[in-house]
Amino acid sequence: MKVEVAVTDAADCKKDLTIEIPSDEVKAEFEKTYDAYVKFAKVPGFRPGRVPRAVVKQRFGKDVKDDVLKELLPHALEHAIADHQLRVVGSPEISDVTIGEGQPLKFKASVEVIPEFELHEYKNLKAVKRVATVTDKQVEDLLEHLRERAAQLVQVEDRPSQNGDFVSANMVGRFVVGVDETQPEDLRADDVQIEIGGEGVQAEFNDGLTGVRPGDVREFRVNYPEDFSSKGLAGKTLDFTATVVAVRRKEVPELNDEFVQELSDKPDMTLEEFRKQTRGDLEQRAEFEAEARMREDLSKTLIDGYDFPLPESLVEEQTREMLQDLAYRMMQQMPPEAMKEINWEERRAEARLRAVRDLRSAIVVGRIADKEGVEVDQAEVDAEIDRIARSMREPEEAVRARLTKSRGLSSIENRLRFHKALDAVVKNAEVTTEELIESPPEDQAPPAAQQAESS
Repeated sequence: MKVEVAVTDAADCKKDLTIEIPSDEVKAEFEKTYDAYVKFAKVPGFRPGRVPRAVVKQRFGKDVKDDVLKELLPHALEHAIADHQLRVVGSPEISDVTIGEGQPLKFKASVEVIPEFELHEYKNLKAVKRVATVTDKQVEDLLEHLRERAAQLVQVEDRPSQNGDFVSANMVGRFVVGVDETQPEDLRADDVQIEIGGEGVQAEFNDGLTGVRPGDVREFRVNYPEDFSSKGLAGKTLDFTATVVAVRRKEVPELNDEFVQELSDKPDMTLEEFRKQTRGDLEQRAEFEAEARMREDLSKTLIDGYDFPLPESLVEEQTREMLQDLAYRMMQQMPPEAMKEINWEERRAEARLRAVRDLRSAIVVGRIADKEGVEVDQAEVDAEIDRIARSMREPEEAVRARLTKSRGLSSIENRLRFHKALDAVVKNAEVTTEELIESPPEDQAPPAAQQAESS
């Protein structure tokens, strides 16, 4: 296809294209389209394939013109982008389209592009991998955590409740209000379980439910502080009536061979062997986390000194996705009242900064991938889909279909290419290993503990 293109800079990341297809090519496409209509058009009074071209032009002229435009315009735009090696993002804005038989097809397209920039040196970068030291205390703390997870609540029948017990009660709470205030509806909840002396339990509940047995009825007043987590109770005073349903105590299993054998997939596992395995898992996680931190530091080092502009549509899309992900996670963890208190403008500003950083990193590493000839083959994409399916415990076919529908396959390929390009940077970096003495995050369990907790 012959295409005449004029490119002008409209902004840092925006170019305007004026595109023209010669009249002879436009005419040829009109003729081909008319031939198709003559062959397949259904017109009363004429047999299929026998409709005169003049009748086709009269009845289907607009449809033919639209079909020609749909055929030529995308191809012309594709040629223009490829010929001028434009790295276009988002959808082009088309305007000023003119087309007619015997005339050239002319139109304008406004596109956002990845800007050109000079790639800085990315080899022989310096990085430090800080590997956390695993201590005996960390091993024992994890074993204690597993014991607590395996604890069971057993009925208490030979004594009244005491500190550390779990009391289940049917609760009725009546708001204490002033003379002229409207009386809110009572709070009612059955089989509420309260740990006496537990973290976050109001002192009035601890006092009111200590020394009770099943069937007892206790009345007590609770004064909630102004900063109480539940907005509906913050600063309020309630008179509670608690009818005790059950009293239970927590029974923690002994730390011995029998306990670890229930957790492990090895029936003859000993406690000392489990300790050794747990230490190995903690050390493996420490190495993994150190590698991840080092790679993150290298990613930040890579984009130091770059300040090229970014396509606004790309930044907005990335920011929107980050905010949607944040909102979803918050909805799983917070009550609706708390969601309303969030300053979303501040969160959006924070997300935008992260979006700019992540996009700039992706573009720089993408250029490195181009220079290093990094490619991702189908086998690697298939392996990643299989890993995702196994982690989500879904059939591989279902995951692939969902990713195909949401264009997630290209996202997987881009992510794999990013990591492979970063592998090349790490391979050529000067990495120094240091010892880091710190406690691992409590909310992350190493492989052995994860396996034990899911058993």
